[in-house]
Amino acid sequence: MQNDRENDAAEIDLLTRMKLPSSFAGQSLFIKGEDSYNNAMLGWTHFPWDIYAAGYKDAADALVGALAERKASIDSVVYPLVFLYRQGLELQLKLILPLARRLAGKEAVADLQHSLMPLWSELRQHIEQLDPRENDEELPAIEDFIHQLDSVDPGSFAFRYPMTKKGEVSLPELQHINVRHLSEVMDSVFMLLGGIYSWLGEIEQSDSYY
Repeated sequence: MQNDRENDAAEIDLLTRMKLPSSFAGQSLFIKGEDSYNNAMLGWTHFPWDIYAAGYKDAADALVGALAERKASIDSVVYPLVFLYRQGLELQLKLILPLARRLAGKEAVADLQHSLMPLWSELRQHIEQLDPRENDEELPAIEDFIHQLDSVDPGSFAFRYPMTKKGEVSLPELQHINVRHLSEVMDSVFMLLGGIYSWLGEIEQSDSYY
């Protein structure tokens, strides 16, 4: 009974603090406020790919944290969560590929596709060309996870819309996702990709690749 009264009081407090759109009528949507800690800065870097990629991963991690604290509904938040991981992964691959191409002596290409596997396959080819290794376990492992995600959502639409452009169910065979397991696997994937990016950057700064 006590908990019910507390929940009712919390809901009433939330409703009293909510504002209708008319409360903000005439105001600009994007402003710089006096509460500086709430002001995000945009356009301060000439190389935004790393910020975009990190931003989606950070947002996914924040959602996982909210779910762990039961602050969000897992059955609804799982869709934007997986999309954030996928978008962050796509951007991370598109961040690394231009550097790998330069080191491999390839021409620059505009990466406009959303499919993950072609991006990864090319990146892996350049990595193995720069540093051939036998019995490497990490590249096959990360490729398997990228392939799984790409198979479920090849066009980056399945976790954004419940139906495909053809009117079919977006995720007909996927029934359960353990968000803890997903976050742990994705952490390992992003950690390895971050290491690859740093390694390629070190090569570029040296004369060893000439």
